[in-house]
Amino acid sequence: MTAADGFVSGVQKIVDHGIDSSRYNVVVLGDGYRAADIAKYHADVQAFVDAFRQTAPFGDLWCGINVHRVDIVSTDTGADDPLTCSDGSAGSGATPHTYLDATFCGDNAIRRLLTCDSVRARSVAQSQVPATHLTLVIVNSPLYGGSGGDIATFSTAPGAAEIALHEIGHSAFGLADEYEYYAGCGSGEAGHDVYAGGEPVEPNVTRNTNRATIKWRSVLTAPQDPLPTTANANCAQCDPQGNPRATDYVGAYEGGRYMHCGCYRPAYDCRMRTLGRPFCGACQKTIRDTLAPYLPLAWQGLWWKSPAASESGWGLNVAHQGDIVFATWFTYDGTGKAWWLSMTAPLVSGGNRFSGTLHATHGPPFNAVPFNPAQVVATPIGTGTLTFNDADNGTFAYTVNGVSQSKTITRQVFGPLPACRFGTQSNLGAATNYQDLWWNAPAGSESGWGINITHQGSTLFVTWFTYDVDGSPLWLSATAQKTAAMTYAGTLYRTTGPAFNANPWNPAAVTATAVGPVTLTFANGNAATFAYTVNGVSQVKQITRQVFQAPGTVCR
Repeated sequence: MTAADGFVSGVQKIVDHGIDSSRYNVVVLGDGYRAADIAKYHADVQAFVDAFRQTAPFGDLWCGINVHRVDIVSTDTGADDPLTCSDGSAGSGATPHTYLDATFCGDNAIRRLLTCDSVRARSVAQSQVPATHLTLVIVNSPLYGGSGGDIATFSTAPGAAEIALHEIGHSAFGLADEYEYYAGCGSGEAGHDVYAGGEPVEPNVTRNTNRATIKWRSVLTAPQDPLPTTANANCAQCDPQGNPRATDYVGAYEGGRYMHCGCYRPAYDCRMRTLGRPFCGACQKTIRDTLAPYLPLAWQGLWWKSPAASESGWGLNVAHQGDIVFATWFTYDGTGKAWWLSMTAPLVSGGNRFSGTLHATHGPPFNAVPFNPAQVVATPIGTGTLTFNDADNGTFAYTVNGVSQSKTITRQVFGPLPACRFGTQSNLGAATNYQDLWWNAPAGSESGWGINITHQGSTLFVTWFTYDVDGSPLWLSATAQKTAAMTYAGTLYRTTGPAFNANPWNPAAVTATAVGPVTLTFANGNAATFAYTVNGVSQVKQITRQVFQAPGTVCR
């Protein structure tokens, strides 16, 4: 059982969110897969990747993660399964020849402890992907087992993805086991009654029950509640009491890190205590904090022709959430009338290229009461591709009604540019920068119109995409200055200009006509009042952020 018992046959980047130097790189290796088993290995890896993404909070942070699959062919299938183990269990005695020498009963501890040659595994991962952050080894065995440490190892037993997710908690994020036993509550094990060590280094277990200083105080469900949440009345056994709080409550529960008493965990249950449970709030915060530096800056905001101001009068608003861009293009039709097109564009390659179908939309007039979203009709008229070269520059290529063009674009800057990131803040109400795509509240109630807000310093640039009195597309814009706390006011303009396909495009032909005042008053980062007058018609709308991929993007 050495490196002579197999070989590395290749590597494939199966989740690509950009260059490895800027992303968190997960590298998956296989052990105990023969040449005839490689197709199964690929399927096992994909099953893990799917489960990984669907597990909170990884889906929120997905755009910061790359996944690489390293194909390794072993001579034999399976893993070593020693006849005896110190936990008293009996094995088959199998000793297959595998490249990473995976074995159950690792360190002669307990049967379920599945380990491998971690030095060799790390070496292979780093030689194939120099920017490796996390190495995983999938072992082709139907027996249940796994382990954490320098690398996360797990078998293909039923629930294998759950084993992997638990072990990733150890290997990638330094999380402790939150269960209050080692071999099991009914195992009769000794030495697990009362924790007597110093403060644990792991972020999800503690000796401290002071709610003002406990390490996960920022995510306590009710900071005013007394701690501990539960106490074990008999330290000679696992605490048998149920949870006195809600399932997702974060407090301080006695029992954790293999000890019945003296050590506290954040939640009654968690993936670090029981497979199949969600990560608790404290664990999720640790995961978010660890992955935040690898999240790409979102391309959210207002863009226009490059060089700046060279074609002043049209623009492109980009709402960027995860792997999806929603773009609204504010331009002019063949008659010079204000015209907007929209596009939902998924990521297509390299973390920076998004493509979709452009739609022209008709709907109820802006002043319709009630506004009936069933009357909104979107007609495909072409395609668009956005390719971002860096944080502030890109290319917009499109075909509209058979006319194909390409424009270099850059951010429109009128104040201090905020930095926007997806997935860093689940509570949008706490946001203090309002740059985003907004629509009528409650969400979806008047689907078909919206407001793009670009927020730089104390100024908002607002573009409202809606419909004229005849139902045709219409956009209005305003520069709104801060007039009071969380309040911005300005003048709405209706604009005419050269047709979208004019070449050259002459900004001197753009004419803006004032149509009335507008005021935006924010109750919080996710709720506002949009009050306006257009040609003598005054209305007030409650608006909220449009989140099309949770938890949304926040700018700071």
